Amino acid sequence: MAQQRYQTQFDSYDGLQTVVCAIENFSPDRFLAALQQKNKVSLDYIVTLDSQVLDAVSRLQEQKLDLLSFSQDFNNQFVTRRNHCFSSAHQLLHKIHSGTSQVKRVFTHFTPNSSAAIPRHTPATYVKPSIYERSPLSMESYMPSLWSIESYPEEVQQLFNDLKRFFTLLKDALTLCVEVMRKEEYIRRDPNQCCALYRSFKDDNYHRVKRILKSINIYTDQFSPFLNPAIDLRQSSATEEEFSQKGFHKLDYEDVCTLTVKELVEEAQRGEFSEKELNLFAANRPLIRRLHTIIADFDSLLDEKAASHKKLPAKYIACLLLWAQPKEEKAFVEFFKDNYQGTHEVPDNSTINVQKNKLRNGDDTYARLEGLWNEVKA
Repeated sequence: MAQQRYQTQFDSYDGLQTVVCAIENFSPDRFLAALQQKNKVSLDYIVTLDSQVLDAVSRLQEQKLDLLSFSQDFNNQFVTRRNHCFSSAHQLLHKIHSGTSQVKRVFTHFTPNSSAAIPRHTPATYVKPSIYERSPLSMESYMPSLWSIESYPEEVQQLFNDLKRFFTLLKDALTLCVEVMRKEEYIRRDPNQCCALYRSFKDDNYHRVKRILKSINIYTDQFSPFLNPAIDLRQSSATEEEFSQKGFHKLDYEDVCTLTVKELVEEAQRGEFSEKELNLFAANRPLIRRLHTIIADFDSLLDEKAASHKKLPAKYIACLLLWAQPKEEKAFVEFFKDNYQGTHEVPDNSTINVQKNKLRNGDDTYARLEGLWNEVKA
C-alpha cells in the first residue's frame, strides 16, 4: 500500500494546510489520472469505495457540527479537557475523525506505491514525503485522460461526485481547524490575554472548591512540582503572565485544576500571612503568629539598662533567631524590622549574626527568653 512509502498524518498546522491545498486541487482530470494508474480497477471496487465515502460523508456531517460547537469555545479556555495530547490539531481533528480517517484511505487508494517515491538508500534522518503532495489526486503534474468523465461508467461518475462532496465537506472542517489554530497562536503571543484566560479558569475553579478550601492540605505529594507539570511551570516562571503564555493550551486540564486549588488555598491562608512569611518559616503558621506577638511586644523583654539604649540588644534578636529557626537569617532580620512596633533601632544583620555565633548551650539569657516564648499562645 502507498502508506508504506508516504506519510499520511497531518495533525499539525502545516499538515492541515497541506491537506486543504490537496483537496482544492481535486478535479475530474486528476481523479481519472489517479484511476488510470491503478491496474484492473473493477466496478465492484469502485462501488465498495463509494460506499465507504458515503458512509464517511454521513458521519462527517454530524461530526462537523460537533467541531463547530467545540471550536467556538476552544480559544476562550486556558486549557481543555482534551489537552492530554498537547496538540490543538489532534483535539480538533478528533471531532471529525471519520473524515480524517477516510481522506487517508482515499489518498492511499489512489497513490501508486512506486519505488521512485523514496531514494534507494535513505539516511537515518530521512522523512517520508507527504502523500497529499505526491498523489495524482493533487499533484501539479499528471497525465490527463483521453476521455471526459462523462464517458466513464455511471459508478465511476458517482464515485467522483461523492468524493467531491466529501472533499468539500472536509475542506470546510479543516479550514475551520486552521482558523482556530491561527487564532490560538495569536492569543499565545499576548501575555495579558493568556493571563486573563488563566485567571478566568481559576475563578471558575474557585466556585467549585470554595466550600472546602480550609480543609485542603496542599503539603502533600499531589501538589508537588515534581509530580505536577503545571505547578512546576508556575514555580519556574517569573510572572503569572509568563506562566500563562507557556501554559496556554499546553498543560493537562487536571494538572491546572490542581495548580489553581493550590494557589487558591495559599491566597486564602495569606489573608493572615504574607507569602514571604510562609516561605521563611516553612508555612508554620502557629510559629508565625507567636513571632508576630513576640516582636510587636519586644520592648517588654528589656531591662532598665537595655531599655535606655538607642538600639535593641542584638543578643536578644539572635536568641529569637535561634528559637524561630528561619530558612534565611537576613530575611529574618527584615521580618523582625517589619513587625517591630517599639521605639528602638534594630541592629543590622551582621551585628546580630556575631551575637548568634557567641551563643552556646546553657546561655542564661537564651534559656530565660526561650521559656517566655514557649508560653506565648499561637
